Amino acid sequence: MITIRVPCSSANIGPGFDVIGLALSIWLELQVTIDTSKKSSDASRNCVVTYEGLGKEDVDLDADRNLLTRTALYVLRCHGRNSFPLETHVHIVNPIPLGRGLGSSGAAVVAGVMLGNEVGDLGLSKARMLDYCLMIERHPDNVAAALYGGFVGTYLNELDPEDMARKEIPLSEVLPSPAGGEDTGKQPPEPPLDIGHYKKFKWAKEIKCIAIIPQFEVSTAKAREVLPTQYSRADMVFNMQRIALLTTALGESPPDANMIYQGMQDKVHQPYRKVLIPGLTEVLHSVTPKTHPGLLGICLSGAGPTILALATHNFSEIAGHIIEQFKQANIECDWKLLVPAEDGATVSRSFEKQQSMTYAGAGVSIDAGNALVKRIKAAVASTKRPGADAEIGGFGGALDLQAAGYDKAPILVQAIDGVGTKLKVAFAMEKYDTVGIDLVAMNVNDLVVQGAEPLSFLDYYACSKLDVEAAAKFIEGVAEGCRQSGCALIGGETAEMPGMYTDNEFDAAGKATGAVAQGRKLLPDKEAMVAGDVLLGLASNGTHSNGYSLVRKIVERAGLTYDSPAPWDANTSVGLSLLTPTRIYVKPVLAAVKQDLVKGMAHITGGGLYDNVPRMLPDHLAAQMRVGSWDVPPVFQWLKRAGNVEAAEFARAFNTGLGMVLVVAAEKAEEATAVLRQAGETVFRVGRLVERQDSGCILQDLEKWD
Repeated sequence: MITIRVPCSSANIGPGFDVIGLALSIWLELQVTIDTSKKSSDASRNCVVTYEGLGKEDVDLDADRNLLTRTALYVLRCHGRNSFPLETHVHIVNPIPLGRGLGSSGAAVVAGVMLGNEVGDLGLSKARMLDYCLMIERHPDNVAAALYGGFVGTYLNELDPEDMARKEIPLSEVLPSPAGGEDTGKQPPEPPLDIGHYKKFKWAKEIKCIAIIPQFEVSTAKAREVLPTQYSRADMVFNMQRIALLTTALGESPPDANMIYQGMQDKVHQPYRKVLIPGLTEVLHSVTPKTHPGLLGICLSGAGPTILALATHNFSEIAGHIIEQFKQANIECDWKLLVPAEDGATVSRSFEKQQSMTYAGAGVSIDAGNALVKRIKAAVASTKRPGADAEIGGFGGALDLQAAGYDKAPILVQAIDGVGTKLKVAFAMEKYDTVGIDLVAMNVNDLVVQGAEPLSFLDYYACSKLDVEAAAKFIEGVAEGCRQSGCALIGGETAEMPGMYTDNEFDAAGKATGAVAQGRKLLPDKEAMVAGDVLLGLASNGTHSNGYSLVRKIVERAGLTYDSPAPWDANTSVGLSLLTPTRIYVKPVLAAVKQDLVKGMAHITGGGLYDNVPRMLPDHLAAQMRVGSWDVPPVFQWLKRAGNVEAAEFARAFNTGLGMVLVVAAEKAEEATAVLRQAGETVFRVGRLVERQDSGCILQDLEKWD
């Protein structure tokens, strides 16, 4: 089977009338099969056409009349063939709305040219296929974007009018005679070389496209009829000035909302089409970057009536406002959030004769996996410790407990965890080493609160396509976390699973093993805890690895990108600050544990103080903590303010500045504080244990955070 996929497109993009186009992520798909066993066919031109998708009732399924197959026949006839191979079945799957300004006819023409090329086995290059497209669809902005993908600028050479008058060239509705002129039955003229010229522009990765699709059609022909035949010099200069800057501005990161919004103004086509689209003027002027943070610009998509709004966030709010404006004109709308289709039109074949299938061809590269192992060997070896050689490449990792210092069988403690949606920030920043440290921290901090010394670590890294450099940076971060905590990285698994993840994304998990020496008590020692015991808090590095779903929402609502300067720290960006790795408390805390200074500990992760502190306490005791007795880092102060997060939710979603809370006897509080500070920790005396009445964690003076 041959599969042809062609993206929809938005033409014009503000001032770029017939000049710039943008391929977008709604795909027309052709599923083509050829039954060579048949000796004859009752279908027109040997081609059976079937269709599913939008506008089904308006689509002609005769190969001589359907725009897509007529286009393919034109290409075939130019090469001396008057029919499709026996018997061709073209199944069209079309989710692109017809007559809405999203390039449905342009996509059909591109798909038709590619269909003719494939079934005729013609070997046309994309550049030559563009010539064929432009003999039929005279909108270079649509077809070049659909064919090549991304954000594209174009211009056309002039054609001989006689070449455009033949019925054998299936002209689209934008030309005066959709069926063409006289049918001579002769071979139609091939397109001249290099009819059109194009240039791909950069597109900032944070810019998304909100398509507001009204439930009525505007034909391209009608949209052209309302345009004047001449324009004033002032209007043309107005558009040219803006288009000169817009194509660059849309590729810059972070985007300049004011420049893009002003650059998308137009005096050549949008003002004249308001007679065809009720409420158009009001809609285009009702949203600005000031009224709707996240908006960059707004324009009519192609001939309309679809409205295209470019934005970095607040997508649903912007779409909802525009839909409400249309409702005032009694027009119902749908909306879609789209991204640029950078690859453009594609062709794939399945079960081709004599084609040998490989694991790499299916998307899994054994060579890339071997390259990764070679790349990370030195980093992994650097985590070697007594009892574990940290050599990778075998079938499993070994741990010798006696060599690790445990002459008698210890209690083994194990922990497993991941990094969570903090990875989303790493993907956006393309920085992966710090989240490797996070992965180790989330595990070994869970071990040490039980009094266990971390000994070994295993990691799991899963992706769709292995990027050796990105994976290596991540594993190097894991190795750094292991060195900080004194455990050996004794092995791991890299899983390449095509189709499971998107783009550069991956997921990761880790498992740590630790030990408590025989004769020592596993913490928490709940029996030893009494009312009056002191609570010590160890300062966090910031957000650590929890609460990032809320963090990302707050950043988006504030109109920031991860490249923006951090409002809480002028010396760094939002993304880099949020990627500060989770603090690893292993060595300082073990120093206090070995001196019998600690009764219990809580690692403050998801659920914050309210959910984690009670986990170390007996049922009859509660932790009474006084808000204000520890420092709340600036990042948390900003998140609370920008997100209008209530104090109780703040204490449940975030660590609020405490990464670890310890229970110590009142008479040992000073000694424990000194040991921890000598080991490099910032220590706060945050409260005490009291008899439990209701909640296991009581935050006094909570209103201070509000």
